[in-house]
Amino acid sequence: MKPVGYTFLDQYYKLLLPKLGVEVYQDPKAETESIISYGGSKRRLLPRNRRNLDTPYENMAAAIKYQGIRLHFFAAMFKVIDVDEFTSYIGKQPNSKPNRVLWFLYEWLTGKQLALPDLTAGNYINLFDEQYYFTIQSGARNRRTRIINNAVGTKEFCPMVRKTSEILELSKVNVYETAFAEVQKLGEALSADVIGRSINYLYTKETRSSTEIEKEKPDKKKMQRFLNAIKNAGLFELSKGKLIDLQNQIVEEKVKAKDYRDCEIYVGSTIQRYGFVDEDVHYIGARAQTVDSMMNGLLSTHENLMLDAKVPALIHAAIISFGEVFIHPFEDGNGRIHRYLIHDVLKQREPDHQFIIPISAAILKNTARYDQVLEHVSKPILAMLDWELDAENGNRVIINNDIDFMYRYPDYTEQVKFVYEMMNAAIADDLIEEICLLLVFDLIKKAINKIADIPNMKLDTIISIIVNGGGKVSKAKSKLILQYLTEKEITEIENIAIKLINEMKEQFEIDVQKLVNSI
Repeated sequence: MKPVGYTFLDQYYKLLLPKLGVEVYQDPKAETESIISYGGSKRRLLPRNRRNLDTPYENMAAAIKYQGIRLHFFAAMFKVIDVDEFTSYIGKQPNSKPNRVLWFLYEWLTGKQLALPDLTAGNYINLFDEQYYFTIQSGARNRRTRIINNAVGTKEFCPMVRKTSEILELSKVNVYETAFAEVQKLGEALSADVIGRSINYLYTKETRSSTEIEKEKPDKKKMQRFLNAIKNAGLFELSKGKLIDLQNQIVEEKVKAKDYRDCEIYVGSTIQRYGFVDEDVHYIGARAQTVDSMMNGLLSTHENLMLDAKVPALIHAAIISFGEVFIHPFEDGNGRIHRYLIHDVLKQREPDHQFIIPISAAILKNTARYDQVLEHVSKPILAMLDWELDAENGNRVIINNDIDFMYRYPDYTEQVKFVYEMMNAAIADDLIEEICLLLVFDLIKKAINKIADIPNMKLDTIISIIVNGGGKVSKAKSKLILQYLTEKEITEIENIAIKLINEMKEQFEIDVQKLVNSI
C-alpha cells in the first residue's frame, strides 16, 4: 500500500508526528474506496484507479481533500519544505482552490510571502469548510490569495473543533435551557428560596470539587477566595490582567504571579523506583518563551468567538478553558483557572441564565475519563518532546526541541465532547439532586416544627442525621435528638422522612442519602 496525504508527508519530511485517527493509503488491489480497522485507528483505502501522487505538494492537496486541514502538520512542514519548489508548484495553477489554500496557509503560518503576484480575479473561498469545522462567520478576507480566513483563532493560537456526528448532536442542546426544564419538573414545591439556596450551595460544591480534583486540601481563606471568583464569573473582561488577578486569588502567597511564567514547567508526581526517588511526568507545558504569544492568541480567539457569537457557547468555553490548561501559563493554579474559565465564558456569552452547573463535581466523579481527555493531547506532546529534568536545580525541566506547533494548533474535538458529557451529567445528578435534597430538608423541617420548638442550627443537624440514615435515627445519634424530641415523636418523624425520601427517589431516581455526606 502506498501512503497518501499526511501519512506520505510525515514520512517524506521525517516529521515523526503522531498518526491521525484515519490514515490514507492507496491500495493497488482495491477496486473501490473503503475504510478498514488498523489496530486502534482506521485506514481509508483509495482504489488503484486513483491518480498516483508522487510529489509532496500533490500530497498536501490530497491531505486537505481526504483528511481536512491539520494546522500542526503544515506548521511543521513549512519549516522544512523547499520554498522554491513549493512556489513553482503553486505558480503553475495559482487560481485553483487547493493551491490558494496552500498558498494562504504558508504565508499565514510563516509570516513570509511567496514570490508570487497577487490574484486579481476569482471568487473568495473559505479556508475551513463549514461542513466539517466550527468556524467564525465573519472571517477576514485575504486579497492576495482571495481566501476568507474563517478560523476561530489566530496564527499565535488556533484550535480546531471538527463537526463530528456526536458533536453536532450535542451542540443542538442548550445546557442552561435543559437545566431550567429539568428544574421545572420539580413542580409547585420549587420556591424562589429553594432555588436561591441551591444555587449558593452549588457554587460551594463547584469550588470544593475543583479543588479536590487537584488533590489539595486548601485552607478556608483560599476556598473562600475561589468561591468569590466563581460567583463573579463573567463580570469582567477576560484579559491577561484578569487571569493574573484570578491566579493570585486562588494560590498560596509564595506562588502568586506578576506575569506569565518565565520558566519551564511540568505536571507530575514523585515516586519510588528501585530504591530511587523519581519524577513521574504527566505533562510539560509550552516553552516559557512562547507562553505570552500563545496566551495572546488564546485571548484573541476568545475575542473572535465573542464578536462572532455563532459557535455554540459551550464549545467556545471548552476551547478557551482547555487552551489555558494545555499552555499552562502559571506555575500554579492552572487547573482551577481552567475549570473557572468554563463558567466565565458561559456567563459572558449567556449572562441571563440563573444556574451554575457544577461541572467540576461531575468531573470529580469521572476522573478516569478526565485523565483520558487530557492525555489525548498530552501523550503525543510528551512523546515528541526531547526533555530532561535538571536534578541540580530542583528538578527543573529542560526542553531541547521546538514543537510549539503542537500547542498552538490543537484539535479539541474530544475535549468539547467531554465538556458536553460532564455538563449533562452535572444537570442530571448534582443540580437536580441538590434541589431535591433541599426540598426533602424543608418538608422534614416543616413536619418537626409542627411537633416541637427546636433552635434552627440544631434542627438542621437533626435533619441531616435523619436523612443520612435513610429516614431512620441510629442508636449512636439518638442521644442528641432525644434532648429535643421524645421517642414517640422521633418515630413519627422517621415515618414521614422515609416516605418523603422514597417518593423523591422514585420520582427522580436519586440517592438522597449520598448527598447529605457532601454538606
